[in-house]
Amino acid sequence: MYRAEDGEHVGYVAPAMDTRWQALTVFGYPLGGPAAFDDSVALLEAEGLAVLADRWSVRHGEDWLTCRLVETSPETVVVRIEDFGSDDFGKHVKLERPGPEVLKRA
Repeated sequence: MYRAEDGEHVGYVAPAMDTRWQALTVFGYPLGGPAAFDDSVALLEAEGLAVLADRWSVRHGEDWLTCRLVETSPETVVVRIEDFGSDDFGKHVKLERPGPEVLKRA
């Protein structure tokens, strides 16, 4: 789905269970839960890009570290570790198609 005013890619609306639809970020992370198509579109338009600026957490071994998204695409996400207690603070990590078991909103 693309924003009407500037053509910016804001994410996807994909079929979910039964007749419901799921709003997904550019890299496929679910926003909200399954809903009616129009509600999923409205959620995506409202939050699809804004959510990318949020703080996120990335699984690093057994730990979850605070991070920010640096680059996103349907294939990869690059994060910058912002967890001050980590030896990896400031490092960029490239993730291939990360799911919620690897990357989640903080």
